[in-house]
Amino acid sequence: MKLKAFVACGLAAVLGAGALTGCGGGTSTTGGGDGEVKYELTVSGIGGSLNWLPIYVAEQEGYFDEAGLSISEQLFTNGPVQMESLSADGWDIGCTGIGGVFAGVLGYDAVVLGASNTDDGTQVVFARNDSDIVTAGTGNNSLSEEIYGTPDTWKGKSVLCNTGSVTQYVFVKTLEGFGLTQQDVNFIAMDPATAYSAFIAGEGDACVLTGSGGTFKMMGEPDKYTAVSSGPLVDSGLMCHFVANKNSYADPEKYEAMKVFMKEYFRAMDWIRENPDQAVEYCMAMNDENGSSMDEETTKMYVSADTYFTLEEACAMMENKAEGSENSEMDQSMMDVLEFFIQCGNYAEGDLERFQGHTDSKLLNEVLAESAQ
Repeated sequence: MKLKAFVACGLAAVLGAGALTGCGGGTSTTGGGDGEVKYELTVSGIGGSLNWLPIYVAEQEGYFDEAGLSISEQLFTNGPVQMESLSADGWDIGCTGIGGVFAGVLGYDAVVLGASNTDDGTQVVFARNDSDIVTAGTGNNSLSEEIYGTPDTWKGKSVLCNTGSVTQYVFVKTLEGFGLTQQDVNFIAMDPATAYSAFIAGEGDACVLTGSGGTFKMMGEPDKYTAVSSGPLVDSGLMCHFVANKNSYADPEKYEAMKVFMKEYFRAMDWIRENPDQAVEYCMAMNDENGSSMDEETTKMYVSADTYFTLEEACAMMENKAEGSENSEMDQSMMDVLEFFIQCGNYAEGDLERFQGHTDSKLLNEVLAESAQ
C-alpha cells in the first residue's frame, strides 16, 4: 500500500489528520491477528530520477508489500526544495543528489545514510566536430586519455555552462587535467536547457550538459557533435545518497522501518541489474506517470548512464578510508564537491567543518549483517 503526493515546489503539504502518525508519518504497528509487524514511512525523492527507479520497481514487484512496509511518497523537482520540507518534518527518509545532501545537512542537520548510485553519467562536455578541440584528438589530459583537446586549443574558448553546479564542477576538473583554470576560458553561465538551445543555434565553442534531454539528443548526432569530456572521465565521484530526517532517525520504530526500506531498495537495484530490458519498461512507465515521458532509446541510455551500487559496495565506501585522508571514500567525495561549491560562493567558509560528522554507516551495516544471516 502506498500514498502518493507530488510536490512541485515549496514546503510539502501537511497530510490530513489521522492518515499518518508521528514525525514525517513513519510508524511501526502490529498487524491484524497474524502478529506480523507492519511499517510505514514517508519517503521523498526527485520525480523521474534514477535513484527513484528502485522505489518504483520495488512497488511494482511487490517488495515493500512482502516486507510489510507501506510508503507515502513525496516527490519534488530538485534536492534543495526537497530539503525545505524537513523544516516541517515532511518526510522520514529521502533519495537525493549532492545538492540535496548539502542543503539537508547544512540546513536541517539531516543524516547521510549511504550512497545508491553514481550521478555523473549524463554530465557531458560537448564540442562541434569542426572545433580544433576535437581535431587535436585525445591523450593530452592527465585525468583521462579519452578527453579531447590540448591546453592551447582550450584557452580562450567560450563555454556554456551552469554556474555553481555539478556541471561546472565536471568542467573545471576537465580544465585541471590540462593544467588550466576557469579563468583560461570565457565561461558563460547558462542552465543546461538554455545552453543546449544556444549551442545548437551556433553560440559558444563548447557546452556542458546534464540530464536526459540535451545530453542524449546531442549524443544522437555524432556527425555534428563530439563528447569531449564527461563526469566519469574526470572521475568526479558524484553520487546520489540516502538522507534521513534527524528526528525520524532518532525514533527506534522509524529506524527499524528505514532498515526494511533499505533492504528492499537494494533488492530492487539487484533486480534492475539482472533485468535491464524490463527495467527500461519500468523507467518509461515511471516517467510517464511523472509527466516527463522519454522514448525507449533515450530511456535505455538513461538507465545505463549511471551505476547502481550493491549493498556491499555502499557499505564499503563508508568504511574504507580515502587515499591520503582520514575520511571515508564516500565522505571525501562529498567534501571535495562541497569545497568546490565554497570556492564558487555557493556555501560559506566553515561549512566544510559543519558538514563533517553527519554520515552514519550504522544502519546500512546492520542491513548488510542481517541480509547475510
